[in-house]
Amino acid sequence: MFLTSLTFLGGVGEIGGNKIVLRDHDTTILLDFGMSFKQHGKYFSEFLEARKCNCLEDMFITGLLPKMKGAYREDYLRHSGYGKEDRSIDAVLLSHAHMDHAAYIHHLRSDIPLWMSSTTKALLSTIQETGSGSFNDYLYLVPSFELVPKSRDPGYRKATKKDGVIERPVNVFENGRDFKIDSITVKPLAVDHSVPGATSFIINTSESTILYTGDFRFHGYESEKTKAMVETASENDVDVVVTEGTRITQSNGTSEEDVLSNATRIIGGTNGLAVVNYPSRDLARFRTFYRIAKETGRKLVIDFKQAYLLDQVAASGNYPRPDDPNILVYADRKGWGTAGRNTIPSNVAGMCIPSELCDQDYDTWEKEYLNRENCVCYENLGDQSEIMFYCNYFQLTELIDVKPSPGSVYLRSMTEPFDVEMELDAKRIDNWLDLFSLKQYGRKTEDGLHASGHASGTEIIEMLRTIHPKRIIPIHTEHPTHLSKEFTGVTIAQLGETIEL
Repeated sequence: MFLTSLTFLGGVGEIGGNKIVLRDHDTTILLDFGMSFKQHGKYFSEFLEARKCNCLEDMFITGLLPKMKGAYREDYLRHSGYGKEDRSIDAVLLSHAHMDHAAYIHHLRSDIPLWMSSTTKALLSTIQETGSGSFNDYLYLVPSFELVPKSRDPGYRKATKKDGVIERPVNVFENGRDFKIDSITVKPLAVDHSVPGATSFIINTSESTILYTGDFRFHGYESEKTKAMVETASENDVDVVVTEGTRITQSNGTSEEDVLSNATRIIGGTNGLAVVNYPSRDLARFRTFYRIAKETGRKLVIDFKQAYLLDQVAASGNYPRPDDPNILVYADRKGWGTAGRNTIPSNVAGMCIPSELCDQDYDTWEKEYLNRENCVCYENLGDQSEIMFYCNYFQLTELIDVKPSPGSVYLRSMTEPFDVEMELDAKRIDNWLDLFSLKQYGRKTEDGLHASGHASGTEIIEMLRTIHPKRIIPIHTEHPTHLSKEFTGVTIAQLGETIEL
């Protein structure tokens, strides 16, 4: 009788959406609990989301969440008419903070222990504190659909965040040091990825030793971490490797050092403003543009969210703080748009709008940066030839105020559009760039301005040959059968299937 099994509730036949249930005797843990972008895109978009009042049912019906007894938060269950359920999940192992691995933690009940790296915790804290969505209860849970007594009058009112939150039991592991979850022993191993804090796990169960790779690469600034993970796994007699295979059919591509070289050449030859767009939580890419700023004598201008993230990861010592002399923090125009301006006429005769009122346009966490010495707005950016200006898709209207000078450029340092919605977004970006005569780089692969967060097929095959497992289960890929050409013992998981080990 087999006492250990893996059930694949997401991440099979597609890139992302990892949701894997590992059972060993009476212990049940989740390996990630992420969003399937492919499935989400079938039914929802930026302006059409699951209703919070019925989100469990909305997401069950659309196939975004699997029906699992004892997994979901009690306030949602009660409001949806499901009633009380006993907890069925003993822990969640979170490989990293990308949403295709972490997004649906929001929906999990509040008493399930979460295990993650310190940097992943910092990233989730940033997302929760600075995000504006309805579904970002990662490290703590704000109870919903609850009543509390009114303070003065008889009766009840809706509870809010001010009435208290529920802290999730978050456990931060130390790289390379074993920890136990009931019958299971876990060794976390840091790997390089496009967000920091990514982790693979060697998991010892009663029946098998499993390597769950999460997402990883060998061509970033911290590739030595991934190489060390492979070496450790090869020494641990791994039986089963559950590996990501995003780029399993591709050969080696652009490295982070290549991005640095290519972007430096473009920005170094630019006399005007250098506008850059890269994934906001990709600190490796941030590090690339920070290095370019120093080498080309420019200031890197970042937004409040990136500044907050840098403060959160400051303890790692790997990244500059937001008050670094090579960094400026930019105040987007919000609300009345008065940041940095004190000459706007008001409705009161002879009186301008007081500059101190601009604070009211910003959230509490933003005000910390609004009042820092290196905070700038569009009116005091200075000489544009000395500026590298971060501008994402949602900040393009800032270009109207910034007014890029002739000869300015736009560097798109992120993945190519891969679906219809992203193609439409890219076309809108083109329109904005045309409006300001910004020469664009990065839409063509040959520009070499993006390095993938994932290992190539050649590297994955070499890794598996080094580890030499008895069984290979490819996930996080649209080509799961590809490894069967190279190895025996490849198992192709099906959605909802339980594989006994």
